[in-house]
Amino acid sequence: MNKLISSIILISLSFIVGCSGSATYDTDEVAAIVRGEEITVGDIRFFVEAEDEDLPEVVESMVRETVVIQEAKEMGIDVSDEVEESIKSFGQYPSENVDTDKANEIREFAEAQAERFDMKPKEFHKEFIERSAKRSAYPNEFFKEHFDSNPETEEAEEMNEEIQQIVDVLLKEHEDKIEILIK
Repeated sequence: MNKLISSIILISLSFIVGCSGSATYDTDEVAAIVRGEEITVGDIRFFVEAEDEDLPEVVESMVRETVVIQEAKEMGIDVSDEVEESIKSFGQYPSENVDTDKANEIREFAEAQAERFDMKPKEFHKEFIERSAKRSAYPNEFFKEHFDSNPETEEAEEMNEEIQQIVDVLLKEHEDKIEILIK
């Protein structure tokens, strides 16, 4: 189930990923505030290479994800084991002698992002994996707590609809504490 929820989250973010061009928004510019937590353009661009015109959609996705993460933390959900497992599974930066599509894609993304954030590619990759693991582990565990039916037998589409309904309720519940500044 963890992989299914992670896939749904990654798919929802990945459809809005594009190539990075000239940036109008400053890295430190606040894109949204969710219950007191600021999401900056830099926070968003750390995870995706989004064009300025795509930022409103990415901001919306990050806001939805952040509300779930905040709720999971408030519930006292511990994700340390899941994060450690993800880092072990995905944390290795592919060496130059590995010539697969996935390895090349990882290196290409890490190199572009590392340049943007003034980091070395391996350093960026390590931080990216750690931050991504945390951002996906909290929602995974949160949704495990909220499914009425057996998630192992649910179809992906049904599960996605249920996830969206839960998130919509959270957004409605906290709408007065959410401010989206890039629309």
